[in-house]
Amino acid sequence: MLIFVGLGLDVNTITTEAYEMIKTAENIYFERYTSPPIPYNEYKFDFKYTEVGRDFIENGEKILNEAKNKTVALLSYGNSMFATTHMDLKMRAEKLGIKTIILHNSSILTALPGETGLHSYKFGRVTTLMTKTKIAPLSVYDIILKNLLAELHTLILLEYNIDEGIYIKPNESLNQLLSLELEQKKQVFTKSSFIIIASRIGMKKQEIQAGLVKDLIKNEYDKPPYCIIIPSKLHFTEIESLELIFKINKNNISDNSHNVKSTSLDMLNRYIPKTKSTLNKIKQITKNEQKYNELFKNINAYIEDAERFKNEERFELSILSIGYAEGLIDALVFLGEIEIKW
Repeated sequence: MLIFVGLGLDVNTITTEAYEMIKTAENIYFERYTSPPIPYNEYKFDFKYTEVGRDFIENGEKILNEAKNKTVALLSYGNSMFATTHMDLKMRAEKLGIKTIILHNSSILTALPGETGLHSYKFGRVTTLMTKTKIAPLSVYDIILKNLLAELHTLILLEYNIDEGIYIKPNESLNQLLSLELEQKKQVFTKSSFIIIASRIGMKKQEIQAGLVKDLIKNEYDKPPYCIIIPSKLHFTEIESLELIFKINKNNISDNSHNVKSTSLDMLNRYIPKTKSTLNKIKQITKNEQKYNELFKNINAYIEDAERFKNEERFELSILSIGYAEGLIDALVFLGEIEIKW
C-alpha cells in the first residue's frame, strides 16, 4: 500500500489521522523538492524517514516495488496531490494493483484566498516560473494573458531548488515579465499592474505585500518560498478586502484585465473586417467556383464565430477563430490556388 501524506503549510499542521497512518508504515519517505527550505520549516518527528528528491519520485521504481508488499508512506509539503509527479506516481501504483490512500491537507491554493481576500473560485490556471529554462517565462506570460481574458486571477509559483540553493527572487521575476511585455506588447504585465507578492505562506514568518509593480519591484524580500498573484477583474468585496488587509487606497487597485481586453478588441476590430474583405476578394477571383464552396463555408463560419465570441467578450476564442479563418486563406495562397496582392 502507498499512502500519500500532505503535511500542510507548517511543521505543526500535520493531522492526527496522518500521524496515526504514518506510524503503520514500514518505510517512510519525505520528498523535499516541493518543500520549503531550512531553517523556516525544519520538520522534526518522532519517526524516522528518508529524504528523497524529484528523481526518486519521477523514477518511482523503488517506492512502487516496496509498496507491492509493504505499507509505504510518502510525505510532502502542503497537499501531496498538488504536485503532478505525485499524481503520476499514484496512477502508476493503481495500474500495478497497489492500493493507494491520499491524506489531504491545506495547501497554498487554499490558504492564499483567505490571506488576501480574493475569491477562491476566481483563480485560473496556476503556473511556475522556472530557474533554468528560456521557454518557461513566455509560457507564464501566455497563461497570465489567457487568465486575464477570462477574468481569472493568476497564481505564479517561483521555483526554488533546495539541492542547489537556487531561488528566483520576486524582483527578478518581475523584471523577466516586464521584459516579456516589451517584446509581446499585449498589456499583460506593466509597471502599473496591481499584484500581490507572498512569501512563506502558512509559516510564522510569512509576509504578503500588495501594490503596483513599479513599487514592489524596489522592495527587498526575505527567504523563499515566494509566489506572485496577478489579480484580474475584482469583485467589489475583493476590493474592500484588499483595502482593509493591505491598507491601500482603492484607487491603486487596478483591473489588470481591462488593458488586455482593450488590446484584444482593437486587434479583432482590425482583423475581422480584413479577413471578411479578403474572403470576398477570393470569391471574386475564383468566381465562386464550386470546388471551393466547402472551404468558403468553413472560412465564413470561423469569421462568424469570431464575431460572436467578440460580442460575448470571449476574446481568446475570438482570436483563435479569426486565426483559423486566416489560416485557411493562407493555405489557398501557399498551395498556389489563388494569388492575392495585399
